[in-house]
Amino acid sequence: MICVDASVAWKWFYPEEHSHLADELLQTVLASSEEFIAPPLLPSEITNIARQHVRRGLIQLDEAREILAGFLAMPIALQAPATLYTRSLLLAVERGLPATYDAQYLVLSQLLGATFWTADARLVRATSARMPFVRWIGDYQPDL
Repeated sequence: MICVDASVAWKWFYPEEHSHLADELLQTVLASSEEFIAPPLLPSEITNIARQHVRRGLIQLDEAREILAGFLAMPIALQAPATLYTRSLLLAVERGLPATYDAQYLVLSQLLGATFWTADARLVRATSARMPFVRWIGDYQPDL
């Protein structure tokens, strides 16, 4: 299983740093028997990123709607195990994370044995030493 956060999923639809690596991860997973998972907050985060890009004039509303429709069609299993929210709160406090949003991806990955891919280098630095399933998209190397 592969868990991705909004910082990676957004790159599938909007070109920015490491988008090519996010695309390669996407193609690799789609061509395999693995599946994408994420906590239920992922669609809300993608919607908010689209809104912020419209607000900043980076994309038009029509493009934001197309991106959102494309994202919502992605085969991502949204998962919310019973302990997700409580464990996310505890992890956020333990790791000094500013919010529980990031912790939800970490806890979900941990609970389901998934590899977690993010473009958030700060999150990787804060967690990867004790959570070896956390990966930075900039380090992604597709099988050759």
